[in-house]
Amino acid sequence: MHTRIDRRTFLRTGSALATAMAMPTILPRNVFGANEKLNIATIGALGKGQSDTHNVADLHNIVALVDADMNRAEAAAKGLAKFYESRKSDTKVEAKLYTDFRKMFDAQHAGIDAVIVSTPDHTHFPAAMWAVRHKKHVTVQKPMCNYIGEVRALHKAAKAAGLVTQMGNQGRTMDGQRAVKEWIEQGAIGTLKEIRLWTNRPIWPQGPLHKHTAETPAGLDWDSWLGQEVEEPYFTFDDGKHDAPKADEPKKKGRRGNAVAPFNWRGWWAYGSGALGDMGCHIMDATFNVLGRRIPVKIEAKSSEVTDLTAPVWSELVYHFAASDTLPALKVTWHDGSKDGKPNKPERDPLVPEEAFAKASSGMIFIGTEGTIFEPEAYCSDPKIYSEERRKDVEAMIKSGKIKQTEARSKYPGNPQKEWAQGIVEGFTPSSNFDYSAPLTEFVMLGNLAIRSGQAVSWDTTTGKVTNLESANRFVNRPAYRKGWE
Repeated sequence: MHTRIDRRTFLRTGSALATAMAMPTILPRNVFGANEKLNIATIGALGKGQSDTHNVADLHNIVALVDADMNRAEAAAKGLAKFYESRKSDTKVEAKLYTDFRKMFDAQHAGIDAVIVSTPDHTHFPAAMWAVRHKKHVTVQKPMCNYIGEVRALHKAAKAAGLVTQMGNQGRTMDGQRAVKEWIEQGAIGTLKEIRLWTNRPIWPQGPLHKHTAETPAGLDWDSWLGQEVEEPYFTFDDGKHDAPKADEPKKKGRRGNAVAPFNWRGWWAYGSGALGDMGCHIMDATFNVLGRRIPVKIEAKSSEVTDLTAPVWSELVYHFAASDTLPALKVTWHDGSKDGKPNKPERDPLVPEEAFAKASSGMIFIGTEGTIFEPEAYCSDPKIYSEERRKDVEAMIKSGKIKQTEARSKYPGNPQKEWAQGIVEGFTPSSNFDYSAPLTEFVMLGNLAIRSGQAVSWDTTTGKVTNLESANRFVNRPAYRKGWE
């Protein structure tokens, strides 16, 4: 029998903490020596999960690899063996393989200290909750969850359990994001007026798509892949610009190009969270930090066609932030996708070099009264101040000590999984722990809430509700949970 979590109880704000504590728990070792190896399980073993695993495998034991596709689990195991061989590691532990993370917990919970969750977005919540229930430290790929209600419930449960947590947004561990905050707070570009953000995503199918029932590929445990989502047959898809297939048409086969797994789930609301979910927690991260880790009060949205099943081909958002003690009321804009055959990017600030802006498929611009900060990629790893004259002035201010380093730097830049694992054994709090990454994810996902609502929404972060459009609140929580995955 699988252990189960009562999701509905978790999502009741008033009782989430009490419920998390009331469930039977299995206590792990909770005191580690500075050089001690953790026993870590990875859920979502190949792709991003493989790089996440390798980020910690040189220091810790990987004791389990879970992937709904056994072919991918076996490939991840081979990749891990090669990783150890290339580093001449003396690790003797051989990871056990599973397609269902519930079975992994049933079989191995006593020997696991921590869990990496790198699955499609929709299973971040149940997989991480199973880890929390078993008192396992947990790191989850971005976004934390693809519904705001799940983000809040997971955050509360993990905090109540006293676990070391992390979200996999690399930029949060890098120096660039911290430098931007220091520059803006200490007047490097004058008073901040506006922020512009963009990405070339989606680079997978979105917009109206047409499903076709298909034969499940060998090795794929489709039931486990679906997780808590409504049961349905395995399917492939196309753009829907033709009649549905006839009843006697042979079933299509497909694993990648026109299949939802293992990559194209990103454009489907049930499983992913579109361009925002894929890149927002990276590109919006520096903005979130600069603005005092606050949540917007209003979000406006326009986009290409949105369906009940899939995210749009392009979208444009305006996040409105109220004035604070240090900043005026301002707007943060977001552009994604392609529009009319061209990248859907914001207007270039005149201080940003035209050639540099043209090359930036993703990026961010912080516009101030005396200068502009431009970063032409997603992680804010190498931001620059414009104009050139203003940059020289700021460099002089830094050299003289007028602009100081005030933000603590990560010991493990560019490696959030290693930072998390070492936070467990060394006793420090990781940069993107859930206290930080839960509200960041909420900020990001409010854009999807506005896109799906089809109009501007006003958000009360205290109650976790849309205040101007009751119908929009149906997008705050997942609509249903399948029996056995509650």
